[in-house]
Amino acid sequence: MRVKLLVTLLSSIFLTISSASAEYYPKPEQRMVPLILECRSPGMVALTFDDGPSENYAQVINTLDSHNVKATFFMVGSKLEKQRHIDEGLLAVNSGHQIENHGWDHSDFYTLSNEQISSQVDKTNEILWQTLGVIPRFVRPPYGRIDVPKAMPVWDMDYGIALWNLDSKDYRRTSFSWGPDKVLENIEDILDKSSPSEDSFVILLHDFSDTSIEELGNIIVTIKAHGYSVVNLDTCADRKTH
Repeated sequence: MRVKLLVTLLSSIFLTISSASAEYYPKPEQRMVPLILECRSPGMVALTFDDGPSENYAQVINTLDSHNVKATFFMVGSKLEKQRHIDEGLLAVNSGHQIENHGWDHSDFYTLSNEQISSQVDKTNEILWQTLGVIPRFVRPPYGRIDVPKAMPVWDMDYGIALWNLDSKDYRRTSFSWGPDKVLENIEDILDKSSPSEDSFVILLHDFSDTSIEELGNIIVTIKAHGYSVVNLDTCADRKTH
């Protein structure tokens, strides 16, 4: 009788813990794509913004919305401990843009243990769910620094790694010789050498950059003029079927 009671009690505790864990934050419903560097079908360009939320979100989102395009924002989890950043993040959510995981405090994954990487992902997923109600599908390691051993903890949690194949270099804001016009010129030069029938791009941008304020609209116009569709990362990662 005591054994049966003990088994019942342990089962109840296990079910309670399991239920609590399930409510911690939901898992993504889409299938896991281990690595995304470019879109899986040609003719697509995904605009991705790192390191937010920032005070520029309202202007960036207004520009995106005015051109009727959706982008993907990789957010730093610890920023969402402040209400003003939550409000900024909600601007993106409410406009239908995609939100993804950029680690908790922008630590270089190369310097972290597997347990620390898991914690970076886990804490960020939790706060994204609690504050914005979103379920990430991808993790972008800060600085794009990742290899297979460091990616394993992320993959074990069923999240993909999202990198890029076109670096706008808009973070060079301290360089007098590299301003927003140079960022636009760099993107245009790369698109000039490409073909939407064969190529696709994931573009790295940063919403804190002056480029996002001064040239984002022109970047979108340039992408479309070269025959590409501007998509979010979900569309970019899922192969188009005919």
